[in-house]
Amino acid sequence: MRLTNATEQALAIMAILSIQKREVPVSSESIYMKLSVSPSYVKKLLRKLVVSKLIGGVSGNNGGFYLEKEIENISLLEIVEAIEGPLETFPNMGVFQRAFSEFDEIAQNGHNIVAAYFSEADRAWEDKLRNTSIKEVVKQVFENETTIPEKNWNEI
Repeated sequence: MRLTNATEQALAIMAILSIQKREVPVSSESIYMKLSVSPSYVKKLLRKLVVSKLIGGVSGNNGGFYLEKEIENISLLEIVEAIEGPLETFPNMGVFQRAFSEFDEIAQNGHNIVAAYFSEADRAWEDKLRNTSIKEVVKQVFENETTIPEKNWNEI
């Protein structure tokens, strides 16, 4: 399983917003310029993050985007799910049933056993990301600083 580029870009957006000066929203233009991706693509990502209530937006000349919650209350899992949706790594394509059609009940049981292992792994992965906040990541990134820096990305 591999996450899409959109997840990395959404994480970068959240990182930008996490060190943005609180009273100044970051313009979508500043975001897409920093990410070096198309404005329409960034707007799609921003929309997903807004719908998930991770960020909010202000329209107008001085508008832009800001975090809806404190960084200690936003998990990596929330960001991943906002972009990718809920995690399910094992597909249910009916392959076991087709491959072992003469063993119908056994094939179904085999499928259920394999699916349960993947589901357990999915939940462990989710738990790790659920218990890791943006603040934890940002603190590690700036571990040599006395405080997490603030920046106005609109001026860069």
